[in-house]
Order: sequence, then structure tokens, then C-alpha cells
Amino acid sequence: MKQLVVVSGKGGTGKTSLVACFAALLAGDKRPSAVIVDCDVDASNLHLLLGGKVISEEPFFGPKAAAAPDGSLPLSDECQASCVFGAISELEIDRLLCVGCGACLVSCPEAEIKLEERKAGIIYRSDTPYGSLFHSRLFPGNPGFGGLIAELRKGAEELALEKDGSLVLIDGSPGIGCQVIASLAGADLALVVTEPSRSGIHDMGRILSLIQHFGTRAVACINRRDLNPNLCRDLERECRNRGVPVAGRIPYDPLFTEAVNAAVPLVDYGESAASAEIKNIFGVLMEVLHG
Repeated sequence: MKQLVVVSGKGGTGKTSLVACFAALLAGDKRPSAVIVDCDVDASNLHLLLGGKVISEEPFFGPKAAAAPDGSLPLSDECQASCVFGAISELEIDRLLCVGCGACLVSCPEAEIKLEERKAGIIYRSDTPYGSLFHSRLFPGNPGFGGLIAELRKGAEELALEKDGSLVLIDGSPGIGCQVIASLAGADLALVVTEPSRSGIHDMGRILSLIQHFGTRAVACINRRDLNPNLCRDLERECRNRGVPVAGRIPYDPLFTEAVNAAVPLVDYGESAASAEIKNIFGVLMEVLHG
């Protein structure tokens, strides 16, 4: 079992659209199709491109939240002051502000405060034309990104082990936060999707530093390469300086937007220079993973 994670230093680089294309190419290849995971749990939308049907769902319980029985109210000034997150007032504990640290249990034993489980989201498994997809819905205001991603990947990895030779294809979160770290952990290869902009260069540097810190192999690809040729060359120079191969350079293509609107991966929607380059990038990734 191999694991490929697609990440980006910033949002809007086309990461999820590329993951959908890779899933389609894997499904049409002679290899076993991928087990796909949408780890961008703050804005889970890969299922909109891959389609399919939900075949199972289960609740996800995030970090526990403090709760006080009615007999403990009103809460003392000392109890309220114990919460640095401002979750405790005289007459209630705001579960959206509570992070479950437990400081109030230590500071206010007379209040009989307890930590209780809270349902933070739902984990789905869907059957799609491109393979099994694990995705989720995180309820607004709830923490637990890392735990939710770990549960999603656990389900995908268990299924992939049942299918000899399967690839776990991960749509990671943008940025460099804890959800990105949870997406990267244990991956065999990380593809960094970037774009020729000042923020693209800056944020690609941050995510590459994170990937290299964990010792994960990395390759990069540049999306919308022709928007700024000078900055595209700067991106390539930054990759060379870091010893990161550039797997491909995707041209700007309005067909990408049409494919998203039609809820179809670009490589299944129509032939174009962009879809041809994506196929080339896919070939490079498979060679790196299995070579």
C-alpha cells in the first residue's frame, strides 16, 4: 500500500481538482483503483466532483467539552477566571468556546464540572465511479481537525490493505496547520500544488519546509503556469534550490472551470493542453511512487 497526499501552501491552487483527476486516471489504469480520502475537513468538497453514493456514515466525537449540572450554577468568579478561553460565565459553559482542557475541573472541584463527549461531525464512506471515498462533515464551531483526519485515514488504510496494491490518494488541507500535519503523517509522497504568484511562492516555501521537516519525499507542480512566466521561473528556481523536482506545469485552461461546474474531473470532461499535462504529471507520480 502506497499513500500519495496532495497539498498546497495556500487555498485556491487547484489541489482538489487535481486529486479528482488522479482518481479518474487511477480508475482507468490497469492498477487497482485508489481509496480516496478528503482530508480538507474544514471545506470537504471532493465528493462533489467524484459523485457516487454514501454507503455508510458514523458520528465523529471531537474533544470533550465541559458541562456543569444545574445544581452547580451559578458558577463562582474563581471558576470563571480559570478558563482562559472565556467559555465559562456565571450561568453557563459555552461548549463552542470550550476546548476541553480540563482546567475548570481542577480549579472548581466544588462545581462538579464534568467533561462530556460532544458530536463534532459525521464520517462518510461513499462508493464513487473512481473508487471508495472517505469524507466528512465537521459541524460549525467544533475543533478536532487532527482527530477527524486520523479517523478518515484509518478507514481508508484498512480498506486499502484489503485490496492488494491499492493506493491511498489523499486530498490534504491547504496551509501548514495541524490538519496538514495529520494529512502528511506516514505518506510516501507529497505533491505540492502551487501557482505563479507572490503568495504562491511564499506559501510553497512554507509547506516544503514542513514536508522536509518530517522527511517526506516531495515533488511540485505549477498550476496556471502562463499567468506570470517570470514568477513561474521563480517557483522553479525555489524548487531547484530545495532539491524538489517539478513534475509538471499546467497551463491556464477555461475548460477546468467548465469541468468543475459539470461536477466531472477534467481528464474525463475533455481533451486539452491542461488535461494532457495532468496525465503527464500522473505518470511522473506513479513512477516516483512505484519506481
